[in-house]
Amino acid sequence: MQQLMHSFEGRAAPRDVLAAVEQGAISSFCLFRHWNFERPAQLRELTESIYHAAQQGGQLPPLLGIDQEGGQLIAIDAGATELPGNMALGATRSPELAEQAGRVLGRELLALGVNMNFAPSVDVNLSSVSQAVGVRSFGADPALVAELGAAMIRGMQAEGIFASAKHFPGHGGTESDTHHIAAVVSHGLERMNAVELVPFRAAMAAGVAAIMTTHVIFSALDAERPATVSPAILDGFLRREMGYEGLIITDAMDMYPVARLGAERSVRMALEAGADLVLLAHLPDQLALNQCVGHCARPAALHRIERLRAAAPRALPSLDVVGSAEHQQIAQTIADRSITLVRGGANLPLRPAPEQTIAVITPEAHDLTPADTSSSVRIALAEALRKRHPRTQLFELPHHVSDEALRAILQATAGADIVVVGTLAANQDARQAELVQALHARGQRLIVVALRTPYDLSAFPMIDTYLCAYGIRPVTTEAVARVLFGEIEARGVLPCSLEAV
Repeated sequence: MQQLMHSFEGRAAPRDVLAAVEQGAISSFCLFRHWNFERPAQLRELTESIYHAAQQGGQLPPLLGIDQEGGQLIAIDAGATELPGNMALGATRSPELAEQAGRVLGRELLALGVNMNFAPSVDVNLSSVSQAVGVRSFGADPALVAELGAAMIRGMQAEGIFASAKHFPGHGGTESDTHHIAAVVSHGLERMNAVELVPFRAAMAAGVAAIMTTHVIFSALDAERPATVSPAILDGFLRREMGYEGLIITDAMDMYPVARLGAERSVRMALEAGADLVLLAHLPDQLALNQCVGHCARPAALHRIERLRAAAPRALPSLDVVGSAEHQQIAQTIADRSITLVRGGANLPLRPAPEQTIAVITPEAHDLTPADTSSSVRIALAEALRKRHPRTQLFELPHHVSDEALRAILQATAGADIVVVGTLAANQDARQAELVQALHARGQRLIVVALRTPYDLSAFPMIDTYLCAYGIRPVTTEAVARVLFGEIEARGVLPCSLEAV
């Protein structure tokens, strides 16, 4: 049954899985860092083994997909280029940089043997609290999301990687995380056409290879079923009304809104709704499931899968391209162009005297949603500032910080001449907000840098100097340091509105 995208545990593919590839029973895989690899070279070794099995059986190359978005969600690091995410690109307002980011993703993924990327997210970010989308979106303006999403798709596909625009018909207007909760979008089709669907139409015009569904209910199109299992949305609206001719792939089928239906039933419903490829993710007993739903195969879907497989590049470039100096420079340029000064231009740049001290307080990075790899990152903002001013001290704010630990940080930073605080979703974390408010109340020179979405300012609207960075990876913290010390200008433009703050 070639309409199921399989996954497996282990650094090497199990023998029965490779046998199924050789026999033509499996056409595609989703690969996960926590299951399948730690380093790029391991991933290349794994993908080559899968390609070899297909070749041995006279099969077309399988589709090998992964989540390499940049920013918040990066499946491959440990030497691969860590690009800033979509909202950072939104702040640059540059389709040229978005296309360059797509090319970097394409070149590196192909060198690793991956030929499909579950990116870009073209959701329009309309929620100040949703972490499921957040910085994974280019912003709140449908036209901006459409322009940058199409540019990234063009860049990625020019390098031989199949892009996947997600999450159709649009996840950006929900406040809940569909990994855990069933969400409903109740506004009408007129609003959807003006907002959510604009970037998907642009993606289609750019020739996007695949569109990934969301597990959200859109009552204007189907009041009962999530989009992934809705014939009205997939076959009726996307395929027939919108005229999409590419591959329709589901989001992970182990997510709550569809998983609660039962594995076999939900997979069968997705196939019957019009999905060409069903992403099994972490569902158990996938080979058995493959046999159970074999009768649901559709010739048109198999043709679309075969068409993509036939177009997949056969030769893999050298691993030398992964993390190359050229790609690192593109990542740094995006980060440099994205930093946004919201308030306090007169208070910058920092010009501390040699004897003065800078205290840098950054939160412990953690995953706010399953579609998140932030927990693998140590925020290096203090190190970036210390390169410029040796008398810089780091204080890390633990996740779920205790009263005692919070008091200790406040006490330890009381004598600092300058305090720089990085925040992560502080508009939803009372302890981060309490820290910033306490620092402000005692009158220290204070700079706050939002390291995720821009909305943290709502938790401390009295702050005079506020910047948005849209990420926590090294290129971004380096860019923040460059702005704070006046080495570059803050050229970013807010991709989301803070009018209510």
